[in-house]
This record gives sequence, C-alpha cells and structure tokens, in this order.
Amino acid sequence: MSTLVSVIIPVKNGQEFLDEVLTATLTQKTEFKYEVVVIDSGSKDNSLEIIKKHNVKLIQIPPAQFNHGLTRNLGVQESQGEFIAFITQDATPANEYWLSNLVKPFLEDPQIAGVFGKHIARPKCDPIVAFNLDYHFEKTISLVRKTWKKDESYESNKGIYVFFSNNNSCIRKSVWEKIPFRQVEMSEDQIWAQDILEQGYIKCYEPSAVVYHSHTYSPIEWFKRSFDEYRAYIKIGLVQKDSILSSFKTIYGLSVGDIQIIRKNPELSVQQKYYWMLMRVLNNMGRISGQFLGVRHDKIPDYFAQMFFSGQAQKMRNK
Repeated sequence: MSTLVSVIIPVKNGQEFLDEVLTATLTQKTEFKYEVVVIDSGSKDNSLEIIKKHNVKLIQIPPAQFNHGLTRNLGVQESQGEFIAFITQDATPANEYWLSNLVKPFLEDPQIAGVFGKHIARPKCDPIVAFNLDYHFEKTISLVRKTWKKDESYESNKGIYVFFSNNNSCIRKSVWEKIPFRQVEMSEDQIWAQDILEQGYIKCYEPSAVVYHSHTYSPIEWFKRSFDEYRAYIKIGLVQKDSILSSFKTIYGLSVGDIQIIRKNPELSVQQKYYWMLMRVLNNMGRISGQFLGVRHDKIPDYFAQMFFSGQAQKMRNK
C-alpha cells in the first residue's frame, strides 16, 4: 500500500507520559508508511531530551506562538501524509493497531473527512472521570451511530454531531486544505467537525482505535478548563447561558450522582470513597462555576480574569 500517514503530537512539558506515547506510536503495525511529527512549544522539563531519543521530526516554536488550531495547522503543513493523525503528549495508543484502525474508515469511504477514536482511563484516575469516559464512548457515542453527516437531526443534537477529539483523531489532508483548523484557544477539533459537516462531509467514530487518556484535575483546574471550553462552545452555539439557580441545581445533581457511583465502586477502599466523594463535590463546584463564567467571558472584568483564567484564554481574550 502506497498510502503515507503523518502523526502529529503537540508537546509542552510532557515528560510524564511522553516516552511512553512516542514508543507506542513508533511501534505501530501498519501496511502503510507513516511519519511522526512533534511540535514542541517551549518545554522546560526533559521533553526535548525524550523527543531526541526517538526517530521523529521535531519542530520547535516559541510558547507565545502556540495555538490549538494554528499549531496543528503548522504540523499538517510540515507533514507529508495523505491522512493526518493527531494525539497529545498524554494520549498513549493502547495497542499496536491503533493507527491502522484509525485510518481504516478513510479507505472504505471517500466522503469521510475525519475519524476519532475511543479514550479509556488510565489506572488510578479520578473514578468519575473514568466512569464518564466509559459512558460517553460506550453509551452516548457507540449506541447512536458510527458515522455522522448533517441531516434533519443536526441542529437539535448538535453537541453529539460535532463531538471530535484531537487527543485521538485523523483527518483527510485534502479536506483540511479546504477547511483548516480555526485560530481558537480551545475546541479547535469540535469547531472543525462542525465546519466539515456543514460543508457536506462525513465524520466517523472508530471504536477499535483506542488510546489511554484521562485527567485527574483539582477544583481550580476544572474551573479554568471549563471556562476555556465554554468560552469556545458559546461561540459556536453548543451551549446556552444557565441561571445561577440552575447552576446550583446542576452542582447538586452531579454531586449526588457522583457520590452514588463512588459508593458502589468495589475497587475503592472506604477511605478512598470518602476522599473522592468530597473531591467530586469540590470539582463539580469548580467545573460548573467555570462553565457559568465561560459563557459570560465578555462580561468578566480584566482583574478577575487575570486571577483565575488560563493564560491561553487571557491571550485570546485580548485579541
């Protein structure tokens, strides 16, 4: 097979999992040739030393130049593949056939513009994050359909239609040449999925293309991430503004549900259960507060933004 695939991995201070990710990526079993392109945006840890141990193409950019959409566009421009796979510095291919499985749908249907794969939680992850990942991919995604195109259900189910994750994805380069990623601080993948669907292309889910990818965030980290996400979501019409009362009800409902799940988890000790029950209440407070303010980002005073919001959000806010 003459197909060439490029795998693009953005990196900044990714030493925790980077060697594991690169090793797993470079030992894929495929019937096609592939290259690995790493874009480092100013790592201060041992990431560069780890990268240089592997047979990859390294591109270095200054930290201020990083942007989720534009940096990935740069990676595509510097790659040779007909198909472009994306993972992140903490998303480890779960087996040797991840890349083959991710590319397979393109070879079956020329109208498919993008494919995303399944995420599974790492060991010792936040148990609710693990539960939600499993529920999302096994219930929400898998039980709906494998492919999506814009149809009569698009507007009423837009959130599921445009779901796409560059933690584990692949795109057709010829489509990207017409529809590149936008310059956005977050959710460049879902915005791209919306763009390609509205141009008549097809998006595909491939459950056999699996990566280990999950996060155990603190309440403050949940706050900042949710702010960034919902700042992006409100721009493309995926969410609406909830009232303060509705937000409190959401925190309560999520926390009650999380506590019930944790109580029934046989893998947790009693101490672990109490710890995670408390953490989930705090995490839900951080998460929903970030969502509430994220959709109102244009109303937030600058002094408040500098105290709480991520650097990427502050940079884009000032454009």
